[in-house]
Amino acid sequence: MRGWVTRSGRALLASLVLLACDAAPVPAAIELRVSPPRTWYHTGQTIQLNGVVTDAAGAEIEGVEVAFEVDPPGMATEGAPLPDPRSATFTLGAEGRATFTACVPSADPEVPPTLCDSVTVRIDDGMPALEVETPTPGAQLDAPDGIVVRASVADRSMVNVYVDGTPATVDAMGRFEGTVEASFGVNHIVVSATDGLTDASEVEMDVLWAPEYTPALGADGEPSVAFDDGLSIWLGQRFFDDEVPIDTTARPVTTRDLADVLELVIGRLDPGSLVPDPVVDSPPTFTLRVPDVRVGAPHVEIDLTDDGADLFIRVGRIEADTSGALMVDTTSLPLTGTISGSAVAFAHLTIRKDGPDAPLDVSVGDLSVGLERLEGDFVSPETTAVFRLAEGLLRTTLETALVDALSGTLESSVPGVLRDALGAIDTALADQSIDLASGPFPPVTLLIDGRIRTLRSTFRRDLTATLSTRVGTTSPATFPETRGVPRLTTLPALPFVDQGSLQLGVRLALLNGLLHSLWASGLLDIDASSVLPDSISGLVSEARIVGRMQPILRPPRADETDALVLSIGQLELELTFMDEPVRFGMNIEAGVNIDLSDNRIAVQIADEPTLHVWTLQAPSNPRLLTPATIETLLTDLWPDLRDSVAGGLGFDLPLPSLGDLGGLAPELAGLRLSLGGTEPLRLRRGVLVLGAEMSGTLP
Repeated sequence: MRGWVTRSGRALLASLVLLACDAAPVPAAIELRVSPPRTWYHTGQTIQLNGVVTDAAGAEIEGVEVAFEVDPPGMATEGAPLPDPRSATFTLGAEGRATFTACVPSADPEVPPTLCDSVTVRIDDGMPALEVETPTPGAQLDAPDGIVVRASVADRSMVNVYVDGTPATVDAMGRFEGTVEASFGVNHIVVSATDGLTDASEVEMDVLWAPEYTPALGADGEPSVAFDDGLSIWLGQRFFDDEVPIDTTARPVTTRDLADVLELVIGRLDPGSLVPDPVVDSPPTFTLRVPDVRVGAPHVEIDLTDDGADLFIRVGRIEADTSGALMVDTTSLPLTGTISGSAVAFAHLTIRKDGPDAPLDVSVGDLSVGLERLEGDFVSPETTAVFRLAEGLLRTTLETALVDALSGTLESSVPGVLRDALGAIDTALADQSIDLASGPFPPVTLLIDGRIRTLRSTFRRDLTATLSTRVGTTSPATFPETRGVPRLTTLPALPFVDQGSLQLGVRLALLNGLLHSLWASGLLDIDASSVLPDSISGLVSEARIVGRMQPILRPPRADETDALVLSIGQLELELTFMDEPVRFGMNIEAGVNIDLSDNRIAVQIADEPTLHVWTLQAPSNPRLLTPATIETLLTDLWPDLRDSVAGGLGFDLPLPSLGDLGGLAPELAGLRLSLGGTEPLRLRRGVLVLGAEMSGTLP
């Protein structure tokens, strides 16, 4: 205990000074810290010991004398006293384990100290001792200047260090740092040190970098993230009316816009069913029946307005058979014959949605119907002459009956078709529940809820429906400390362009929110015993894979040709191999393409991923268990992992639908809508934009 004696005089004096001052704090605890901190050191390296002394309240006390010793004594030599009596330096002198102890001496030099703390360090002159202090594996970072790497190294010889291949300067205590340029998504960092004599030391890790994050934990402790505009549907003027006439003589009949659909519907309706029978029954003065009404091919125009749309309908030919009798003066005129002409109709449609929880309102204002060039051809020339009288009873009665029938027919069909077409956007994603189960990965129930939040209509240009979306799971979050879903940018306005018929915008953050929810629910925490290669399965008693960071979809980088890339970083394989712990780090990347298929977002992930494996804790005999063996495990595991991820990213699209057209006209029951892509997927300011065209086919 020579260290206590050499400092006892100073310790006694310090104690007397403290006792003489009523307000002086009383040491209650001490914590010993080693700088630089690392798991092992080299001989000849100088370290600094710092004794942090605190009072009963946990407040640090300065100026307290602290005594240090090392066990065994020959393992290190104490340096010259430092200005701070709580600190000391030691030069490490021999390989092995050295235990350093720091104590606050007792007031009585004959009484052993009771406030002490110890730290044991390992001293080894093998490869350079390398420790990375920051970042930590799997960290979520957002510093705009890049990823700052701080580390320290120890070696008896001159050592060169590199941060991701860039040389760094080492200070007198072995510390160094460097800044790595950050890219959105998973960044793989390699820090290395070499003395030119032994093998280089390396530390590898994956970290996640994004400029911003969206919190993704619900109040109930389950993974959940919401976006006010995670999805959006852009319907151009061409979606409603592309001004190209439909060819109803072709087989099959193909529709290209909503106006075409309305033309099919109106052309197959029976307005005669709404004409009362008889129209007039006042014999012998006036009796009138209209047993049949026939409508020719209609023409429909739809023009978007700032609050909905204007609807124009022209019926090129309308015919009605008549019968009955009309008393004119004392002559009874037979009404047997046919009237023919054309009709036009106009209405304003209001399309409104007052919030995510409000119903979608598609209402048709007063429908104005007028008849044009109405002519009569009756068996009696006298009846035909009477019909020509513009204000005559016969003409006005027939006009009123036909107008009422057309109005009733259009009012009972047109609003319903439009409500179905637009209402499907509001309900397609409402309260969806998707069960994912692909062993050995744990089953997860994915929840998706999307509803129209806002509608914006621009005169003769577009109608944009923005959907408020929420995704999550029903499982407790296994990573509640996560910062949330990484985002490329703040959430700007959705970047649609005024072209084409239909565009779908999906925020990349929404898809990454789905991945985050799966990861936070434990999707990447699995027992890997059943998937071990045969070559090592008999030597492993335990095996577990843990995903330290969420999978993420990112834009392609240089020389990458897929639309997106799926990155799964800092997967860690923990093994008990031949009764000793072994750990490997793993990284998986695979190309991803997204398209529209069967009214769903279809996610296609590459069959062959790019794999990288590195050693975190090596086995005693590394030849028996190599990174190549672990790559074989990942290759075998990949199909199940790919299917689980792809299933979690695929969901029904909130696209227009036509509902039950067969209920309006039986021959329309066979009309089927399909959605085809018109341009490649584009990523604009953090939004995936898919151009498409909706077409209908009637056999």
